[in-house]
Amino acid sequence: MSIGDRLKRLRLEKRLTLQEVAFKIGLAKSSYASYEGGHRNPPIDKLVALARLYQVSTDYLLRLTDTPDSMESLQKQHLKWDGISLNEKELEIVHQVVELMTDKHQENSEKKVGHMDIG
Repeated sequence: MSIGDRLKRLRLEKRLTLQEVAFKIGLAKSSYASYEGGHRNPPIDKLVALARLYQVSTDYLLRLTDTPDSMESLQKQHLKWDGISLNEKELEIVHQVVELMTDKHQENSEKKVGHMDIG
């Protein structure tokens, strides 16, 4: 299953049109359709927006895992620190930290775009 196939399946599961998804992530319908059609891959900012829209991990969209939920994916990986497996509460903390980091990264990216001087 390609990235485009996953995007299409997720869109249909949410009962959204191509136009609705494109609007929600700030694209033209044709641009988003090219992702689903496999003609182009989404850039990082759109990949993050799509993961948030569909409530899945970017790893899932990129086909690095078959587990849509990022927390469930963390649990399946049996993460360890100094050779000791992390328990469910510790995994939740890791998940929250990663969420905060990606949110902060997204905010910084949006600020940089907003402050660009075009002229």
